Amino acid sequence: MIPSAVAIAAVLAIAPPAVAQQTAVAATSASRAPATRAPTTGAQDTLAGLEAYIRESMPDWDVPGLAVAVVYNDEVVFAEGFGVKEMGRDDPVDAHTLFQIGSVTKSFAAGAIGALVDDGLVGWDDPAVKHLPWFRVRDPWVTREMTVRDLLAHRSGMPGDAYPVLAVMDARQAAERLRLPENQAPLRQGFRYSNQAYGVAGLIVEAVTGVSWGHWVRERLLLPLEMHESGTSPYDVWDGPYVASTFLGVAPAGRVSIDDAPGRNVAMPHGVDRNGERRVLPWQSYDNMQAAGSVVSNVADLANWMRMHVRRGFFNGEFVLEDSTVSEMHAPQVATEHTFVFADDHAGAYGMGWTRATFHDRLHLSHGGGIFGFPAYVAMLPEVGAGVAVLANGSMWTPYYPHQEIAAWVFARLLGVEPRDWHGEIMARTGIIHAQVEEALAAQDAARIPGTRPSLSLEDYPGTYEDAYGSGPVTVALSDGRLVLHFDGPGAFRGDMEHWHHDVFRLYFDGGDGQAYGSSFVTFTIGSDGGIDRMDLGFMGEYRKAG
Repeated sequence: MIPSAVAIAAVLAIAPPAVAQQTAVAATSASRAPATRAPTTGAQDTLAGLEAYIRESMPDWDVPGLAVAVVYNDEVVFAEGFGVKEMGRDDPVDAHTLFQIGSVTKSFAAGAIGALVDDGLVGWDDPAVKHLPWFRVRDPWVTREMTVRDLLAHRSGMPGDAYPVLAVMDARQAAERLRLPENQAPLRQGFRYSNQAYGVAGLIVEAVTGVSWGHWVRERLLLPLEMHESGTSPYDVWDGPYVASTFLGVAPAGRVSIDDAPGRNVAMPHGVDRNGERRVLPWQSYDNMQAAGSVVSNVADLANWMRMHVRRGFFNGEFVLEDSTVSEMHAPQVATEHTFVFADDHAGAYGMGWTRATFHDRLHLSHGGGIFGFPAYVAMLPEVGAGVAVLANGSMWTPYYPHQEIAAWVFARLLGVEPRDWHGEIMARTGIIHAQVEEALAAQDAARIPGTRPSLSLEDYPGTYEDAYGSGPVTVALSDGRLVLHFDGPGAFRGDMEHWHHDVFRLYFDGGDGQAYGSSFVTFTIGSDGGIDRMDLGFMGEYRKAG
């Protein structure tokens, strides 16, 4: 069996985008407001070595740029950028440089629903079909019973991604495909991370408010929190031709640079090419599952997001979210192992938009994000009033390790606990991961059978392929003696194939990060009539040749 790049990633545990009835932000109440903390004294002195620590560690992390913000006692005590926005350029990253934050968006998605709970328009335990009567998964009972809480807590059993999203389609089209795949897991029988579930939660926001998810998030979260530089889509920053239109897609304009966003303080994401060398990637749209991973931000703005959370919804004199709502988002909803490598133990839980662990006996809330080339991480110790946001612009096999190392260094200093060699521990773990990757890739190469040929001439493979779920068409063409595959729509997935063995071809992705998402395998099956019957794209689905 040939291990796919996605399977390699899974084995290595590389973790995990006009209001019809607009109401005012929850009113301020002095009796409900958290007590004002005493001014921070000495926090800057305590963190005095952070800048040097980051600069000394950056060469080992192999990222062009990085930005970090720290909040403590309702103050921003550190906010700086390091490195450059784009390799080969001198433009430095600063605290206001915009990055895509990937699945850190899920905390905003939960907050967007929380605002509706505050307004009395949605209940955490409302069935999803109460607000989306058209919504279906394959099992009718699960369809009826699945709640908003289930969607946000990753306990709905819905798939992580339904790979029709490789084609250009809108959010409702992507959600409607869920009634067809047979990979629905049992409801509330454990943690199953699902971008699709968050995409559906975003559609609930739109159905209830009558406006787009992005508009609601801006009005109810970003503006009250003075996150004026943040957005809810890469299209808030870039003209359409410069954005990869879909997951694993490509930018219609081709190569993209910071020059294509004049006047904007943006970082470019970086992956690797087929030779393992760094290459610049375009920003990637996740708008067909927007609430799962589409927010754009910087560490200066994320500092305000953390300040609100550690003060249970309170920010600059008023409640942006009710304290009970924030507490519910932070509360454990389903048991799962966390991904924070410096936690006290392996036990953890997922709330709604946040992962729970403990660090030196304090509650540790966090979420990572992994849009290609943009590893992101936000972590908080709410009992201590501390938070750390780390954004970077280079993909890695271990996307959150440097981020978690920085968070651990900061939290340990603020807590006054015994220091550890955070960097040494992370690099040791990274070395193990890299060795596992090399072993998996070597096994993949060893599984190749030499001296074989395709069953048919390459001229017989091109054509249009469709799957049972209507997510096609997928086109295979022959170009310069090589098979080329692409999904429908500008900027959708495409890649070229080289023969591997028998009727198996290796598909190299034009999009993706070039690492966990750099290539996979395609298997063609010959029918009884001697022609192509179907094409198995692995994690992307199975397709039959049309005509």
